[in-house]
Amino acid sequence: MASGNDGDPLRDRGRRGSNRHRPSQELNSEDRVAEETEEVFRSYAFYRYQQEREERGEEVPMDPEIVEIQQELGSTGSLVGRRLAIIGDDINERYDAEFRYLLKSLQPTKENAYEYFTRIASSLFESGINWGRVIALLGFGYRMAIHVYQHGRTGFLRWIARCVVEFMLRNRIAQWIAQQGGWVRMGPAGFGMRTVKGAA
Repeated sequence: MASGNDGDPLRDRGRRGSNRHRPSQELNSEDRVAEETEEVFRSYAFYRYQQEREERGEEVPMDPEIVEIQQELGSTGSLVGRRLAIIGDDINERYDAEFRYLLKSLQPTKENAYEYFTRIASSLFESGINWGRVIALLGFGYRMAIHVYQHGRTGFLRWIARCVVEFMLRNRIAQWIAQQGGWVRMGPAGFGMRTVKGAA
């Protein structure tokens, strides 16, 4: 499963992210989704963490990296991330125990985290792409960031956010989201709950 990039999903980013030879229509959709994905993920992580702290209190350790996420109030990414954290409860419950078990048994490090991330994330999409699986991917990224933080490694959340973006680009998930109308479709004015129900 080695990607040839020493565990850094962004080393190839310049080649994949090059806009010179891509049609302008594609620039307005897939690339826009990719640009918004990191903010969507950070917002999702922020609100999911808040939910867990409210529900389980001190049982959820304080993670300064998540607490300090600056939310750009009113931005598409912030609104969508929050909405996905709220409507994704059923999906998170469905996958969370499995994600915890896998992370505990694999013990990801900075050196092998991208390989493990892509292996597990790929399994989510074996039978296709839908909004439920996209939310599950965000949930896995969040759980991995929390797991790594709890094992004494800081500075991982931003790195995981970039892994999510790169994975979505390489696996045409960003393209699929763009074809569905982009992240805005999952925002307050979009379909949201009806689109996600039963989609995982």
